[in-house]
Amino acid sequence: MTGLAPEHVAFVGQTAAKNVFVQILCWPTMPAAWSMLAEAVAALRAVRNGLSMSNPVLGSSWMQQVAPQLSGPLEREWGAAESTVATLIRRLPVRFAAAVVEHEPGQGQGTDAMRHRSLFSGCLTAYDTYLKNSNQRAFRLMLAPSHSAAENDLRQAVLAEMLPHMDGSERLGTLELAFWSGAASPLPMEVAQLAAVAVSRHLQEPAQVSPLFEAVRARLAPPSHFHAFGGRSARR
Repeated sequence: MTGLAPEHVAFVGQTAAKNVFVQILCWPTMPAAWSMLAEAVAALRAVRNGLSMSNPVLGSSWMQQVAPQLSGPLEREWGAAESTVATLIRRLPVRFAAAVVEHEPGQGQGTDAMRHRSLFSGCLTAYDTYLKNSNQRAFRLMLAPSHSAAENDLRQAVLAEMLPHMDGSERLGTLELAFWSGAASPLPMEVAQLAAVAVSRHLQEPAQVSPLFEAVRARLAPPSHFHAFGGRSARR
């Protein structure tokens, strides 16, 4: 998109476990948010370089698998890794919106469009409320992880069909959806992916202490779909 500035880009994180789909929307609240993230990760690498970057252990934790750039400097300190990344996220000028949909086993593929509709609706409804309350302009591009061509086309079609009918359509304007297919995800997408997996892990084990989940919950923009995280959200 011509003239696209970093603050015009939001990122989508997605995960699924045990037929429960989680989608996170992460957007900057200040123009410098994504450069601040890059600087924070670079500083973390510099500080930890002598301790942790020699002989890295790739894929040795769930965080390393989900967000290798964010968690890479901490591969030798997994006891503190989640708390460290949670602190980094708490300091970023970003907000999240979360949507959760339960997909019953045996349901047909015809429900895929409904699932995507619920996930987008949950995230964008919270984002629109944030825009209304903060008097900020909407981002222009929503960057999501790429899947198959058919699923990407379906997500594009679902979003294009639903946006004009949303209550906040005039605020969301000409929002576009694009997909990232590169080998290494942008750092903000890693943040969104970590947030989605943290929510999913909390749903599977709600008694498990998770600094990362608490950091995400503290930055949720109400009314997030499944905002209270007290039970299942929409069934599709």
